[in-house]
Amino acid sequence: MAGEILHNLQKTLDTTLESFLDLVGCDGGSVYTVRKNSDSEEILKFEAMITRSINLRGVPEHLRSLEFQIDDSSVAGRTAADRKPVLLNLISGEVSPRVGDMLNYPTRNIFSGPLITPRGDLVGVVQLLNKLPQDETPFDPYATSPLPNFDKKDERLFSVIAGQAALAIENSFLLEEQERLIKGFVDACVTAIEARDPVTCGHSVRVSNYTVGLAEAVNRTDRGPLRQTYFAPAQMRELRFAAMLHDIGKIGIKEEVLQKEKKLFPWELELISMRLKLMRTQMMLRQQIDGGDYEPAISRIDSVWERLVLANEPWVPSPIAFEVVKELRSLRVPFDTGEIVTALTDEEAARLSIARGSLSASERIEIEGHVSKTFDILKMIPWSRGLEQVADIASKHHEKLDGSGYPNGLTAEQIPPQARMMTICDIFDALTSDRPYKLALPVSRALDIIAANVKAGKLDGAYFDVFVQAQLHELLIPSAGLALQRA
Repeated sequence: MAGEILHNLQKTLDTTLESFLDLVGCDGGSVYTVRKNSDSEEILKFEAMITRSINLRGVPEHLRSLEFQIDDSSVAGRTAADRKPVLLNLISGEVSPRVGDMLNYPTRNIFSGPLITPRGDLVGVVQLLNKLPQDETPFDPYATSPLPNFDKKDERLFSVIAGQAALAIENSFLLEEQERLIKGFVDACVTAIEARDPVTCGHSVRVSNYTVGLAEAVNRTDRGPLRQTYFAPAQMRELRFAAMLHDIGKIGIKEEVLQKEKKLFPWELELISMRLKLMRTQMMLRQQIDGGDYEPAISRIDSVWERLVLANEPWVPSPIAFEVVKELRSLRVPFDTGEIVTALTDEEAARLSIARGSLSASERIEIEGHVSKTFDILKMIPWSRGLEQVADIASKHHEKLDGSGYPNGLTAEQIPPQARMMTICDIFDALTSDRPYKLALPVSRALDIIAANVKAGKLDGAYFDVFVQAQLHELLIPSAGLALQRA
């Protein structure tokens, strides 16, 4: 979409220039727009050019970086500085503007006029070159015959459309600025997401790139059930932003849950360690006092600690963890105060007994709640035209076609195509990325898992087939960096 906006600006500039050439009657011309350079100084940027006699349309590559100061150092600069037309009726070869020299295009007279909006803002300068004779004889820029002079009549003709042309260009500028604002906002949101959940750094960008890549591949498909499916540029833009923001709801999840790497929280493991050390110290004191043999019990504590550290890993199977929990629950040491210290609380035992991964049932529900939060956050934003469905698309990337997904258990007919594509890409990136609780899977294994979900009726097989056929899994997509790709 950014590319489409730039295209629209260029089209506006070209149309504006064509109108002036036709109205005043000139062979060529150029448009310079008011921009800001790296020092935030206003300059004139060379953005459009037409020379009909030599069939040149568009700014040549070697001139695209050309800029002019707004001062008397150039004709365009003087026009902008004085905010009034400059008419130069030249003798061939006596004076030639810089651009004409670079193109070997003889310029015999120039009309340079400012583009000022009805509100009084200068947006650019139009230069018209080589006024044509009235006899409609084909113009030869290299001939030496005299050309009509620019005059006050040309100034009046220029002023007829200059204000409207300036307004059209200003509107195109506003669209550019709006796009930069939206992109900046999205980048800032992704930065916030990754600051809350650094483990998944780069995930939002990768999912966005995969998803838009899949949509582009669908547009190229000429066979199968998706051969008539097409995503317009505006939909691509909406899809990109939705994919970038699909996890924004994570900013509303508690940090310790979001970043939980193991079954126990670090402070829980520390508390268990302190209790075991306390038990060990108590037994050693008793051994010194009554001379009893407490070495087996002390060795047991040392041994169970090592196995506890292992059982705390999210990849350790539940039978091993259950045995450790059982042994820890059996460790009970009486103290002289009459208090009996146990190694494990009920809550800690429940966490260590997590069958898969690092999250308890309640923590998983909390994490899954990020999708509802994503919808709530994005729905509050007054999206501009063409982005109205961002919240709806972004919040459905965990729904499944058979109704087994979350948060709303939607079925196939309730899930838009954009969300179906994003779900596949989100799962693929999650499977092929390292996490503290798992290693990245090989691409082949990840594709097998997604294929199994397709077979089970959870994911859309048509979009997955395109994903595989287009070999999107082989794309070199950076794992870091927040800059949005140009649409």
